[in-house]
Amino acid sequence: MAARDVLESGDADAAVSDRAASNGVGSGPCADMASVVVSEQEQAACRVEAISPDENNGDPAADVQAKLSKNQQKKLKKQAAFEAKKAAKKLEEKAAKRVHQEKKLAEVHKMIAGMTDEERQAWEEQMSQKRQARKQSALERKTRLQQAQSEGQRILIDLDFADKMTPTEVKSLCQQLLHCYGANTRARIPAQLIFTSLQGIMSEQLHKQASGLDNWVVTLHAEPYMTAFQDNLSDLVYLTADSPNELTSLDPSKAYIIGGIVDRNRHKNVCYNKAVSQGIATARLPIDEYMQMSSSPVITVNQVFTILVNYLDHKDWGTAFETTIPQRKKLEGPSIGKRKHKIEDECAQDDNEQDAAHIDKKSKLESSIEA
Repeated sequence: MAARDVLESGDADAAVSDRAASNGVGSGPCADMASVVVSEQEQAACRVEAISPDENNGDPAADVQAKLSKNQQKKLKKQAAFEAKKAAKKLEEKAAKRVHQEKKLAEVHKMIAGMTDEERQAWEEQMSQKRQARKQSALERKTRLQQAQSEGQRILIDLDFADKMTPTEVKSLCQQLLHCYGANTRARIPAQLIFTSLQGIMSEQLHKQASGLDNWVVTLHAEPYMTAFQDNLSDLVYLTADSPNELTSLDPSKAYIIGGIVDRNRHKNVCYNKAVSQGIATARLPIDEYMQMSSSPVITVNQVFTILVNYLDHKDWGTAFETTIPQRKKLEGPSIGKRKHKIEDECAQDDNEQDAAHIDKKSKLESSIEA
């Protein structure tokens, strides 16, 4: 694999190659891999140097004003190191995957070379059947999606928060949108997936990360939902953890909105306040009724969407939460939460009432015998 292709220019290739050679790195894929890692570390270091002021140049007073605090410098260096490590790990995984694929392909070629004509013909027929099965499965998925786009449960993702996110957060949100579409294609009962306010930087970034977006079976609106659904605003329900209203089930006549934002909780109540100001109904998922979270009940966009799709399939919130929410976010084991305790209390209360009725009946019987 030519890992050097990820570098920005030919000059960068030469500079990194010199650095790799000075560190005892030879040629070949491993050398490419090492050179890319060195380049990422250098770029991270340059970002920190570019931000940090030069104390020996310029007016001393201006230097003092522009100088970052120690904490800020530590954070920048830590972030740069994290980015370099993340990029290096990603490239290592990509190189390892490429090596694995090449090894597997070589094994297949070796196997075919050792076959007789009859064995090869039987193997080719088997492979052809598998390809046909995959095509048939893909066709069935597409048919389900197309049917859902006309009569499925409407789930909107509001993408009108680009101005509240950093470029990195926008990329993260676009990646979550890819996961949403993937979950919908795999669902036994897919939803009618709708993107609203898909314009500007959001549209550019999503088209960049999802090259096949134009072929997705999804409804895209450049305008906000208030315009796209101006004749059916009463159908809209904005899902937000800040809502006082708990969602008990999904109403097929409603269109549920998920706030498309990644902000690390910087903007408090942003989705709830937006919905209230627009007169849109709100609701929250009944997570605390089925399990206890180890942290904030706020979960990612694709997790919320997957929960809704799983609920459409199972018609059970407990199963939908259990199969979607990561274990690290759960304070207790599977399906443990207020809902379980509530059920246990109700069962205990029923047992007590039955015991009391039995005792009362027994005492009445004894009294009649004595009389």
